[in-house]
Amino acid sequence: MLKTMMLAAFLAGAGVLPAFAQGAVCKEPAAPVLPDPAKATVEQMRAVLTGAQGFMSASDSYQECLGTNIDAQKKAATADKPFDTTLEKAAMDKAAANQAMKEKVGNDANMVLTAFRKAHNCDGKPLASCS
Repeated sequence: MLKTMMLAAFLAGAGVLPAFAQGAVCKEPAAPVLPDPAKATVEQMRAVLTGAQGFMSASDSYQECLGTNIDAQKKAATADKPFDTTLEKAAMDKAAANQAMKEKVGNDANMVLTAFRKAHNCDGKPLASCS
């Protein structure tokens, strides 16, 4: 395993393996699981906030990674091996799907927090005051 990793690192550094090396680094983040607001605890609601914020941040990094990989592949293109525009379309589709998921996670987290506050009679109050 170590030999394989060292060979891949060498080849990537030598420019022999740019598409493989770059395509392997972007990992799409998983959306957080949201609890039932009627049964959730304050700690679970704090975890909702933390999870949603973490997902947003990881999604920004993921989308940036996709763009960086496409830029690198464009730069690495030559007359003998031109840039494949279907890769760019695929990356744009992945970024758009992830952006839609970011919006869904944000909206869902806000709905869960609002429902939690209503279920626990603490509308307009900080989470710490909810029981």
